[in-house]
Amino acid sequence: MSNKVKWMHSGMTGAPVLTNNWGSLTALLDALLVNGFHLKPVSALTQDGGIATAVVGSAHGYLVDQVVRIEGAEEPEYNGEFTITATTQDSIQFVVPGEPVSPATTVLGITAKIAPLGFEIAFTGENKRAYRSPNPLSNRPFLRVDDSLPQGYDTNWAKFGRVTLAEDMVDIETFVGARAPFDPAAPTRNELPSGSGNSMYSGWFKWYFARNNTPETYGDNGAGARSWVLVGDDRGFFLACASGWGGDRRVLYTFTDFDSYKPGDNYASFLTASDRYRTASEWPNSYPNQDTYSTHSLDTTGKICMRDYTQVGGNARLGLFSLNDGNNQNVSGRSGSIPFPNGPDYGLILHPIYLRESTGHLRGMLPGMYWIHQNQPYAHLTLIDQVLGYPGRKFLIVTLDYAHEGNTSGFAFDITGPWRP
Repeated sequence: MSNKVKWMHSGMTGAPVLTNNWGSLTALLDALLVNGFHLKPVSALTQDGGIATAVVGSAHGYLVDQVVRIEGAEEPEYNGEFTITATTQDSIQFVVPGEPVSPATTVLGITAKIAPLGFEIAFTGENKRAYRSPNPLSNRPFLRVDDSLPQGYDTNWAKFGRVTLAEDMVDIETFVGARAPFDPAAPTRNELPSGSGNSMYSGWFKWYFARNNTPETYGDNGAGARSWVLVGDDRGFFLACASGWGGDRRVLYTFTDFDSYKPGDNYASFLTASDRYRTASEWPNSYPNQDTYSTHSLDTTGKICMRDYTQVGGNARLGLFSLNDGNNQNVSGRSGSIPFPNGPDYGLILHPIYLRESTGHLRGMLPGMYWIHQNQPYAHLTLIDQVLGYPGRKFLIVTLDYAHEGNTSGFAFDITGPWRP
């Protein structure tokens, strides 16, 4: 299994496009989680002292710190996933194990592409997927994503994928064991819409990718690509996705294992989504980002796991918890309590993020994502290294929408890894 951390975004060369179409979200996730993208032929592959050079053509668009998958070499040392250490106009470099024969030989040709996270598609349907980690260190829950057009829903309204975290499944429609979100009084609330037209309830936990106002009837009818960023490994990921409201305003969605404080925790998996069970035309007092409160500490809106630490009962709500620098609810990347740069070290102040159950118990820690304790210190997609307390680590800054004020909050993601053993 690969535990390499991978990061991708919509501005990368050859990146898949998230459009205003039903099925676009599952197509994006197929590429990022399972298949990879930006396939290029390798015309020459050599190594010198364990440093490989792959010639992939001019204007290739690959970046330092991206992870590429090399396939097709006769020498096995050249095949696999590698982090790019340097680039030229027509080539990329990376470290290979040992010192294989140089140049590499091939029968069918050598290729390079941006490596996917390494997930499997366990079950599939029309614009429906059940994704799963193959890593045996994971509890291997399923992420069911359904971005098919609900029956009775206007095709021009807001677009979204209904998401479910499941302990087990036997096909794309059938769950076994625990799942979240789940209400025993309304067991199909998240997966099966009810009603039609303006009065329709189209689901509960949603990943929006086209929405131009609070009601779902205000669809984002623009044809252009949506902004997205994904950071993860083969046990989970964070997806920051624009959901409308005039363009590039991102909301953070999550599906990942977390590092639990409970030994043998069978339910140490975390899902975040827009937590919206309302009719299509309803005007709740919230914006898309506020349906998740993803940057707020302690708030449990849109944050859930299948069971609490006792491993019995129903869903458990979890809130993000970090160093409290203002004696109140914090917002990552938006706090003015600590100046930037911080005077003593002239640096950025990051902190791990704990998951706190609504009962107050600390359940565990999120992998790879860090709280930013200063106010908008860097622009979106800035890469930062030499952060005090994190030697040898490089971080990607991802900004997020806050209260319909634009991308004025956010998190830092460790792209060096590994996040876990």
